[in-house]
Amino acid sequence: MAEALREQRSENRGQRTRGQRSEVRSQKSESRTTEDGSRQRTTDNGPLTTDYAFMQIQLEKTLDVEVVEGQLAELWKQIAGDSESADDVAVMRARVANLLVFVTNDSLLNEVHEMMLDLTAIHPSRVLMMLGLYEAPDRDIEMSVESYCQTDKRTGARRLCCEEVILNAQGSFVSELPSAALPLLVSDLSTFLWWRHTVQTTDKVFGSLLRAADRLVIDSAEFADTGRDLDEVNQLFTRGHSSHVGISDLNWARLTSWRGLLADFYDVAAYETWLDNIDHVRIDYVGPERDPESVAPQALLIAGWLASRLGWELADDRPIQGRNQTLSFNFMTETRGSSPTVREGSGTINVELNRVKRGERKPGTLAQVELSSRAESGGEPASFVVARSADNLHLLTEAKLGASIQRGRVLPVRNRSAAQLLSREMEILCNDQIYQEAVAMAARMIDRSVPLS
Repeated sequence: MAEALREQRSENRGQRTRGQRSEVRSQKSESRTTEDGSRQRTTDNGPLTTDYAFMQIQLEKTLDVEVVEGQLAELWKQIAGDSESADDVAVMRARVANLLVFVTNDSLLNEVHEMMLDLTAIHPSRVLMMLGLYEAPDRDIEMSVESYCQTDKRTGARRLCCEEVILNAQGSFVSELPSAALPLLVSDLSTFLWWRHTVQTTDKVFGSLLRAADRLVIDSAEFADTGRDLDEVNQLFTRGHSSHVGISDLNWARLTSWRGLLADFYDVAAYETWLDNIDHVRIDYVGPERDPESVAPQALLIAGWLASRLGWELADDRPIQGRNQTLSFNFMTETRGSSPTVREGSGTINVELNRVKRGERKPGTLAQVELSSRAESGGEPASFVVARSADNLHLLTEAKLGASIQRGRVLPVRNRSAAQLLSREMEILCNDQIYQEAVAMAARMIDRSVPLS
């Protein structure tokens, strides 16, 4: 079992060393509109300041690829002309990836648009932003093209520019967005699809965009229905809908430190006997923002990860709904040959998902994970805990072996933004088998306990 959890640490290291390491730093910014109607945003990045200059053209035609490419070419001519008048340094038009983004309201569109300014400074991309208003009256697709450039504040010269095509559609015309967006992809570049809507394998828009993508990026923290949506993600793996596509979950990335700290317990030889006799797991979590009464996806994912890594099998009995906002599942420990992995007479592990008050914590996040075991051979019980600090700034670890308390590692809570998380996921193309197995176990738990609220 220890080896299985140690795989997590290798997986974490492997993911971070594939491709160039990058980070979008926390920045202060302000926006303004210039006299020529273009927009500018100044970003304070410590000793360096970067100006992002926007130029936008509204297209008269929609589904004509030549028109769009022609307008983009004209846009770059304007940018290059402005730069030549400023200095002798050429403007770099950079594209290392295609990024498809699908959103369903103006608020998300504005949020993602602001995020792209920081993201494309690390991963210059052709961004195809799609706004699909399903419930609005029918309205044909409208397009606009836009560029934004990093500008040297000292000289005013534009150095690195990226481009974005915005496509808006309403009602029945939303289904036509893929046919308008996909011809605009730059060939021979990796294509990422950031899907910020309900995951439905039967959704024709989702299916068309997924077939064109090399990697799908979702965020289970945004799920409206935890049970249904996690089950849909599992179907992507099991029904062959995405056999060619890697899948990233930004919420899974938020659990990296939790998983690493839990795996660390298994590196301590003195803990081995107690860890091999774990019979109870308690996962405390804050309810999701969209549905505070439901189980947070992070709680299901961490439970699915523990069970899949340690070889636990979900028991046939249905989970027990407790009075204190708890949901308890029973797992059976794996047997190896004639010898069980736990002490004789104890083959059941109880996993308790416990909803706690939000307090100062963010919705949908973990508060504490505790692994505990009963007394061994008449000895004293033990527990192993990873928990948020009272100020929510750190993750703390602690091992209690009888009366002995051993405090372990302390890690800062990074609270990375969606832009930072997405930036890291754009460095990875391969699938995450550990995530896939955690989702599969979570889906089985969901199947036992529907509804989860």
